[in-house]
Amino acid sequence: MRKLIQILSLFLIYNCFSQTQSEMNKEAYDLFKEADKKLNSTYQNILEDYKSDTLFITNLKKAQRIWIDFRDAELEMKYPNYSDFYYGSSHPMCRAYYLRDLTLERVNKLEIWVKGIEEGDMCSGSIKSVEEPDLTDNKQAFIEKDKTIWVPQDINGDYKIFGYKKPNTDSEKLILISVFTNDVEDNPYNCKYGSYYDTQFMDDLKIKYLESINEFIKVEIIKNDQIIDTAYMIKKWFHFETD
Repeated sequence: MRKLIQILSLFLIYNCFSQTQSEMNKEAYDLFKEADKKLNSTYQNILEDYKSDTLFITNLKKAQRIWIDFRDAELEMKYPNYSDFYYGSSHPMCRAYYLRDLTLERVNKLEIWVKGIEEGDMCSGSIKSVEEPDLTDNKQAFIEKDKTIWVPQDINGDYKIFGYKKPNTDSEKLILISVFTNDVEDNPYNCKYGSYYDTQFMDDLKIKYLESINEFIKVEIIKNDQIIDTAYMIKKWFHFETD
């Protein structure tokens, strides 16, 4: 009787594990499909944005077909179809996660054609340039009398203010304040201190002006009243408050 109970217990444990693994497999596959949907959306956006550049579109389609073959070959390289080896019940999950990772890498590669690149980059190639607006008479950010940087909420604004590690737009991007959702959500530029719509909702961060250096201003980034870093922002975005 005791042996029968042990066998039944082992059966129940195995059955519960199998059900859990099945759910994990489905979850992994759903994540891959979500990534694949994002890739398709990015790809379609590029086709629409660059439709007038027929040579680029031809090359894009060619590259995408090759990438799909590459993705499948990468998958088979990692998980060869051995005739005498069983990977286990988690194998569908592992394959799905790897497909998701490969797909998201491709999304990251293609998104630069959607976002564009700053004007003046000599190596931009077919990627569209993102022109900055003329701010001569319309400053979007303010330096208050106590040197605090203030960028107000303005859904009708047109600002995209990076804080660079060095006074050079090719240097690391430390922080971003932008009115554009695609610049802020999920921090797509991987700014060390995050991306924000304005300075009001920067959590425990604050930015203060230090000095002007040619076409840049140098600022300090403050967290919980402690200076944690310095950054450089393009001066033309700012208006100095004097009242």
